[in-house]
Amino acid sequence: MSLPKIEETIGGYNFTWEREQIAIEVTRLKIHSDGRVTGEVLISTRAPGYSPHLHQAQFNFSSTRSRRDLARTLEERYEKLADWGTILEQLSVYTLERVRRGEPVVELWTEEDTAPPEYLLEPLILKNYPTIIFGDPSTAKSTVALILAQIMMLPWRDNPLGLSAPERPVRCLFLDYETDPQTLRWLLTKLQRGMDLPPLFLHYRHCALPLAQDADQVHRHIHDTGAEVIIIDSLGLACGGQLKEAEPALAFFSALRQLKATSMILAHTAKNPETKKRTVFGSVFFEAQARSIWEICKRQDPGEDDMDVALYHRKPPPFQKLCQPIGLHIKHGPD
Repeated sequence: MSLPKIEETIGGYNFTWEREQIAIEVTRLKIHSDGRVTGEVLISTRAPGYSPHLHQAQFNFSSTRSRRDLARTLEERYEKLADWGTILEQLSVYTLERVRRGEPVVELWTEEDTAPPEYLLEPLILKNYPTIIFGDPSTAKSTVALILAQIMMLPWRDNPLGLSAPERPVRCLFLDYETDPQTLRWLLTKLQRGMDLPPLFLHYRHCALPLAQDADQVHRHIHDTGAEVIIIDSLGLACGGQLKEAEPALAFFSALRQLKATSMILAHTAKNPETKKRTVFGSVFFEAQARSIWEICKRQDPGEDDMDVALYHRKPPPFQKLCQPIGLHIKHGPD
């Protein structure tokens, strides 16, 4: 019996037994409060005479009974293909060992030329960290996010916000939980025509599952598109569950951290009736885990196409000060 080749992925591992021509993809790993480790396994083969797909199931890596039951199922269907008991024992042992080991310890030394944290779009988008932009419904959050994305993607150096565009194009992936591709395409087209820009594009994905359940697929799209920034519209649906509870918030940020991408997260407003303070709706962990938070406000008279939008810095990164407010005037024409 050969030992498996193991490749780490964003949300799990790929196991390959070369001699037996068996591959098992492990995804959606979860460590439970009682210590159990569960996930999804997708078992396939390259052996001649068999369909490539063999089996897919939820699996408890910590349970001897689960290993025995799954081995019995596979032996009934593919008895001569492999020693399923040994394969599943190796799968469980190596998965548990890696999940519980976590990231390695590294040594950090002071250096004379150490650079400060980098902005992709200063002072709004901090590289490798999550930035939240929150506000009331219909405050042009999506429109502003598209403008910021195009400043980074073109790069748009003479942009109307006067922001310093990056030196090179920075690709963005828009994860849309609220609208549809036609709406985003319409907004992009209006921006291009109104500002006399070259043809614009945006990597777009319609989303339904909470990010914690969809991280593997999102990571593949980040890799395939070369995106450095993901735009999440919006936090509530991307998080799922009861937003005022800690668990959904922690699961969301844990998944986000595994993606290892810069993020711009659009969120809604909570109003505290006692302090009148406006904060991100939901658990306090949303504000605690975000590295920078901006509040967006809009003023628009009824029936008017013009609007004034302001961005107020509510939480600075640990190594920065609060920034001055940023304002812009948006006029929507018929085309």
